[in-house]
Parts: sequence; structure tokens; C-alpha cells
Amino acid sequence: METEDAQYTEPEDEFLELLSLAKKNDKNALLKLLHFFEEDMIRLCRFIRMPEEDALQTMTLEMIEVFKRHETTKLENALSNKSSR
Repeated sequence: METEDAQYTEPEDEFLELLSLAKKNDKNALLKLLHFFEEDMIRLCRFIRMPEEDALQTMTLEMIEVFKRHETTKLENALSNKSSR
């Protein structure tokens, strides 16, 4: 069992900052976020019934849209609530 409250870690802070910048169309932040998820997206391509390049491109476009839309606010809130416990 954990005896201490969870605190923000540097990677979480950096991730939230990248999300914030991505919402503002920062290309560098978008690339870093995509790189963060790249390995998982490549692995998931095996389960999608389309050519790997098409599957990866589709996931990449969806991820960019998610980063730019309000759904990231839900993620930011979840991480913020985690730190306040």
C-alpha cells in the first residue's frame, strides 16, 4: 500500500504541458506526443484489418484530433485529480 499521496511527476507535468501546447497547434508538441504513443500504435496495427501504413496513418490523424479537441481536458482533469489526492 502507498503511504504517501500521489504527486505530479516530471513526465506527467511534461505530458500536460505538451497537451496544452498541442491544443495551440504547436507542431513540436504534437510530434513529441505522437512519438510517445508510436510504439503502441505500431503494435495495434497488427489487429486492424487494413495495410499497416494506412492503419498507422489513420491512428495518427485520430490522435492529432484528440490532442486538439476538448477530450484532452478530461485527461488533464484526471491527472490533476490524481495529484490532489
